[in-house]
Amino acid sequence: MLSSVLKSGESRMATDNIEELGRLIAALPPAPQGWVEAAQELPRARRGLDDLLARAEADGELRSKLLADLESTLSEAGIEPTRQIVADARDRLYSS
Repeated sequence: MLSSVLKSGESRMATDNIEELGRLIAALPPAPQGWVEAAQELPRARRGLDDLLARAEADGELRSKLLADLESTLSEAGIEPTRQIVADARDRLYSS
């Protein structure tokens, strides 16, 4: 176990604590495959969402379609409408 824990605002660890932390991390089981796949997919989904929302700023019809049926429009654009992507899209649509 770590001999000390970083407190809020602390940014450095002693070398021996970093080595101990490395050993502890190495002992963890691998991340579930679903987590790995989701992490790999996220940048592509974000780029697709950025592109779609940029187009919607210039295209009132596309923006109306997104507002009327966000999940279906995301799917049609090749973006899986996960809970996080939908929430992000809604926040960005209603803030612009």
